[in-house]
Amino acid sequence: MRAVHLVPAGVALLVLGAIGAAASLDRPTASPNPAAVTRQVTVTAAARACPPTLGGGTGTVALIAGLSGSGGSGQAELASLPPAGVQLQPVSAISAKAPGVLSLLTVPAASSAPSKGKGSKGPSEPTGWSVTASGTMAQAMEAELASSSGLASLRCGEPGSDIWFVGPGQQNGAAQIQLELMNIDSLAATVDVSLITDAGPVQAGNDTGITVPPHETVTESLSPSAGNSSVVAIEVHTSSGRVAAGVSEGGSARGGTTSWLPSAAEPSTQLVIPGVPPSSHAELFLTVPGTADAKVNVLAITPQGQYRPFGSQPVDLPGQSASSMALTPLGGSAAAIAITANVPVTATVLVPGSGVGAFTTATAPISEQAVIAGNISGSGFAPSVVLSAPAGAARVRLTEISASTGSRASQVISVQAGRTLMVPVTAPSGAKRGVAFALVITPLPGSGPLYAARVETQGQSTVVAIIPAASALTTISLPPVRDSYDAIAP
Repeated sequence: MRAVHLVPAGVALLVLGAIGAAASLDRPTASPNPAAVTRQVTVTAAARACPPTLGGGTGTVALIAGLSGSGGSGQAELASLPPAGVQLQPVSAISAKAPGVLSLLTVPAASSAPSKGKGSKGPSEPTGWSVTASGTMAQAMEAELASSSGLASLRCGEPGSDIWFVGPGQQNGAAQIQLELMNIDSLAATVDVSLITDAGPVQAGNDTGITVPPHETVTESLSPSAGNSSVVAIEVHTSSGRVAAGVSEGGSARGGTTSWLPSAAEPSTQLVIPGVPPSSHAELFLTVPGTADAKVNVLAITPQGQYRPFGSQPVDLPGQSASSMALTPLGGSAAAIAITANVPVTATVLVPGSGVGAFTTATAPISEQAVIAGNISGSGFAPSVVLSAPAGAARVRLTEISASTGSRASQVISVQAGRTLMVPVTAPSGAKRGVAFALVITPLPGSGPLYAARVETQGQSTVVAIIPAASALTTISLPPVRDSYDAIAP
């Protein structure tokens, strides 16, 4: 029998290490991988969806797409998203003007197809609208649902797979709550809707497994699910596909004035809600989606500085809860509300005004620029922009673009660190009185994080609409590509 000689493990490792070292000496030094560098690429496609006009009938979309004087090709247009399962008469797509020009696009009421053997149109049907842009027209695109005069009340939403809304319930002025689900894609989407009220999570009923066909709109009443709640938080989650969503809240079961509830920010441990105008009756609506209890700190950023309206101790909120707190300690100052918490939360601020009121929600700091498309000055309307710089001083260029003449005007504003500034804006000189204009908000180089919102008032001080400012990008960053086995070995 031949003897077996065992090699110690340490010796084997030394040999393998030597072989590896020799191999590395023979291989030339690798040059830096271009794929490992973050790249800036130009935006060449953008998509939004606008919900049906409140009350049905003809509506208006305020749209500005592309940069003035930008070369290249591109287009921006609106296309109908009819109610699911309803046969409508065809509606042609509506195209925007040239790049950087504010367009007030009239969206007609959709009519159902006539009955067999009858030539007249059927009754009008509420329909959503997709807004798509390509090429240079996709850069810095902004689309908003507006009145016939061009006053915007709601940003048309981006499609997504998880969208939140937080606001008053039926015991707090919102007797009717209606959800619009819009699918701008070519594949059907499956949607689950969950609610949290001041009484806790609502048991799932008929709001799960909702199918939204391609290029159509589905309308769901959430009033039965919301019950007699004072606060309601709504999560729209897709298990397949993606949708854009809109929530309207009406004052009574017999009709009355209805307001749009804007989508809230994704739940986070840090939020900043800009654009709270001077009001002694503003209200903060908060929800804690997870099961863990939350400790929430609220900081008001005002023209006089920063302070904590609810004291230095955090506000304790149970998990899976929705609640509201009066912001009367603001004392009638314009403000941004900064929220920090130990677990993710999301929030909305309601300011009394027409209908249920006007809402503002958390946004990210402005990158590049933000655009508010539909603003009105004169004829009793007065727009202002509320600028907040929580962490560092900011210098901001405000540019107004007239819809009637295309003329422009601009001013540079300085905002102190840790302060909020409310600045009146108006249409450029020479523009027709009462005609809409667009507003471009551009933080200048060296500025700290800037948050903003446009507040529109009518008469002495009635708040008509608030539009939180979101970044309107011309370029996006692509993360570096790296070698990974994640795709095949999770």
